[in-house]
Amino acid sequence: MERYSPHATARRRTMVLAAAGIFVGAAILNLVEAMIPGGPPLSVLPGIGALCLAILVWAFAGRLPDAALFCLGPAGATLIAVAVATTDGPGDGAILYIGAVLWQAYFFGRRGAIAIVVWIALVHGLALLYLPAGDAYFDRWLDVVASATLVAFVVEFLATRNRKLVEQLVDEARVDKLTGLLNRRGFLERADAEVARAQRETTWLGVASFDLDHFKAINDDFGHEIGDRFLARVADLLRAEMRESDVLARMGGEEFVALLPGQGVEEATAVAERVRKRLQDADDPEQPSVTVSAGVVSVVAPENLDDVLRAADDALYEAKFSGRNRTITRMPEGKSAAAA
Repeated sequence: MERYSPHATARRRTMVLAAAGIFVGAAILNLVEAMIPGGPPLSVLPGIGALCLAILVWAFAGRLPDAALFCLGPAGATLIAVAVATTDGPGDGAILYIGAVLWQAYFFGRRGAIAIVVWIALVHGLALLYLPAGDAYFDRWLDVVASATLVAFVVEFLATRNRKLVEQLVDEARVDKLTGLLNRRGFLERADAEVARAQRETTWLGVASFDLDHFKAINDDFGHEIGDRFLARVADLLRAEMRESDVLARMGGEEFVALLPGQGVEEATAVAERVRKRLQDADDPEQPSVTVSAGVVSVVAPENLDDVLRAADDALYEAKFSGRNRTITRMPEGKSAAAA
């Protein structure tokens, strides 16, 4: 049985609702036109077929594979072609192809747009061949195919652009604008995956929490603009000390955290100490000087992320209250050790 993420499940639900709505609308239109006097005679079979498809789509929504969903657009176009072929006179039923084009191009992108245009070209051509010679002419086929092509690729272009903008906004919601590091939300999402991996592979997972000492004084003495520049500089320093596999974030204010997959207590403490000493020894006359306190913990296959972060924060607070500018390591059994 296929499994889907909550986002994919919501998207499939939207696809099904839209498809069922289009089929129901087409069915109602077909049946109403059949009852209105004065128009060309037409068959109600396509409308009944569309209504049956709507019911089936709705009834089996959660069990339809992707291939079946992909076929809904061509299925709808086929019913419209049948309606065109069974209507005396030129008629205007071909406009309903647009519903299939919109649905297929929006939900299946370029692949869907190409598929539905090719399919409409085929079935509409067959429908016209079925009609009397006076009602079937090349311009009638060309108008429909050209219009379907234009609509399909405009919809595909706009849908792709919209998806990219949404992805960009989602990414930006996970990143701290000032430092370019992950923010709390982005960190927690990445960290959950690393915890699951550590559990699965029974490996170490280290956490180092950092908090700049007396940072408020920098904002008070030099202004927030200088304070922001300093935070960006600290972020660059942290990046330089991390591996690509490490997860680094600004959790808020002057607090940073690094998740260190595969790093035991000694390795994680060494990382925190390198950061602390680089800040302590920094000699930049254009920047204010500041130190950092750090709390470190490392656990094999941690049960959950909250406990690990809480232990790192406890170690950090201990470093703060015991004099600052030091690293406190919280051992797995609850003991602590200081480095300064």
